[in-house]
Amino acid sequence: MNSIEPPSSVEQPPIMSYAQIPLDHFKDTFSTAIGKYLPSIFQSHDRAHPADRHFTSSLSKYEIPMSSMRTRSWPDAAIQPAPSLKGKFGPKGALFSGWETRRHNPAYDWCIIKLGTTGSISGFDIDTSHFNGNEAPQASVDVLFSADDDLAPQVDDPRWEELLPKVNLGPSSRHLFTVPPSKGVNYVKLNMYPDGGIARFRVYGLVAPIFPSATAAEFDLAHVFSGGRVVYTSDQHFGVGSNLILPGRGKDMGDGWETKRSRQPGHKDWAIIKLGDAGYLSQVEIDTAHFMGNFPESCEMHALHTSDLVPSDVPEDCWTLILPRTKLGPHRRHFFQLENVAHAAYTHVKITIYPDGGCAPDRRDRG
Repeated sequence: MNSIEPPSSVEQPPIMSYAQIPLDHFKDTFSTAIGKYLPSIFQSHDRAHPADRHFTSSLSKYEIPMSSMRTRSWPDAAIQPAPSLKGKFGPKGALFSGWETRRHNPAYDWCIIKLGTTGSISGFDIDTSHFNGNEAPQASVDVLFSADDDLAPQVDDPRWEELLPKVNLGPSSRHLFTVPPSKGVNYVKLNMYPDGGIARFRVYGLVAPIFPSATAAEFDLAHVFSGGRVVYTSDQHFGVGSNLILPGRGKDMGDGWETKRSRQPGHKDWAIIKLGDAGYLSQVEIDTAHFMGNFPESCEMHALHTSDLVPSDVPEDCWTLILPRTKLGPHRRHFFQLENVAHAAYTHVKITIYPDGGCAPDRRDRG
């Protein structure tokens, strides 16, 4: 599998079909996208590694069903949620947190990633942190949609379409690229030319919502798989707000939303979630898993119906109170029935915490 030539039948994209953006533009570009990946499955030729997080690592389960077998370190390391760390030396040389292939490749190396759910991709982060002198000099990305969840596409599958053409990479740095939003896809193929190392690979985009077939069924409108998006946070010093809508309860506090410690009387923090669709709400789950001495003292919730994506400037009196200020406890799940929700559909909810603190994933507004 080492001598496979890069696909030649894929039509080259037009000039400026992608753009590289500076790192300091990251927040403005991807702040409301689902990130570090659409949930994903990263596949590696002879092993599949299920895990939990991101569009390629952020949303949910991923695995690597297939890769070129020229590997010094496994490709599934490249989509782990945590940042890459510089390693030590082992029997095969320096140990790096990422995907590194053997030297002197005449063709190119590749790995196939199955995203945790179908979605439209709008950008990539190809990170070569700590790979200096052994970084991959160039990379490209192909995508496809497959309705067969049990059979991974092969490297020569004719359905692959190039989304990010071959781009240059530098040593020990992050490379952010935007692309025109793709159609719905659930597989990504990362190609490196000719070989080398990639520390982390992130795929950004929007999830194609999955709704139950029964219209009267209750389900989680805020969940990322339902198309929920955290569109605004007042503070995310220790943990990002987008963690609130991810699957599961998280393995530690780093998987939740946590604000910095406040010093001013009357302080509060809040996050706004755009629901996957307008819906009639009934109950909410607030989870403080792993937050012991840093859970919020209390919280309240408001809801709104608006066509705005980010209603951060909407006057307070336009929001409807659906959960009065309520005490919270450490490391537990709290279930509350909502008020003022019987006859109105809402598109956004705002959770306000007093005075600060952290909440785990699994914020569920059922409708």
